[in-house]
Amino acid sequence: MDYKKENLKTMKKFSKYPYFQPCIETFNQYLERFTANGLSEKQATRKVLNYLKDILRSSQNRVEEVINQRLESGRISDPSQTRKVVAGNNFQTLIAYSIIRNIQIGNIYKNIVVNARYKNHPLLDKYATITVGYNEDSQKPDSDVLIFKDDDFSPIVNFSCKTSLRERAGQTYKWKLLVDLATCTCKHIPISQECPKNIYNLQYNNTRKIFMCFVTADLYNEINNPQINGIFNFFDRAYITKPDNEFLNDNIQCFENVIDFLNEIY
Repeated sequence: MDYKKENLKTMKKFSKYPYFQPCIETFNQYLERFTANGLSEKQATRKVLNYLKDILRSSQNRVEEVINQRLESGRISDPSQTRKVVAGNNFQTLIAYSIIRNIQIGNIYKNIVVNARYKNHPLLDKYATITVGYNEDSQKPDSDVLIFKDDDFSPIVNFSCKTSLRERAGQTYKWKLLVDLATCTCKHIPISQECPKNIYNLQYNNTRKIFMCFVTADLYNEINNPQINGIFNFFDRAYITKPDNEFLNDNIQCFENVIDFLNEIY
């Protein structure tokens, strides 16, 4: 696989999304601001990962202009519903876009592919499907951004991307809990029918490690809510697209740290 070519193809696809074009423009404006203040291009491309929330917000007026243009042209009929869908889609795309930009600049130096907005990716079908019960119902993780290498043994990194914590993170960590049960190697499993792994007859192909990660823009500043804080313990990594000085939470990292994580595991 030509990794550079695959990621470039994805970037070209992103650039054609009419609602995402304002995000690209704002992303580049932030890079220019950081380099004007003395950062190198590589440093700026890393730092901007902590400002994706601001980029999303700053591009909102331009996105609204695109929505109104498409409403007037008859391409859409429900601007309210469009706004809801666009916000989530733009955040997912911005996560993938910013990671690829860091690959292209050399901050991430491993050969990896970044995909976004694939709800039924074949890799998840093959490596992330858990069968539950004797009628073989299946569970797959919520997936917004997927990162992988073109082989049959390296890890797969799966991101659930939420603009706010009002969205249902519960469906995301439910899969992670099932995986932890399905891959448990407790010595009592073979002899205890009361073990949850046996009760629910969990079957899982774990030939490739799936890292289940969560990233949020936290648009409504909910990150330190005690009822929300605990959910981050369920993920392999949890990230927020804000700078350090905007939150206090030991269970979640600034998004720029994803660069070190990807370089480490690949």
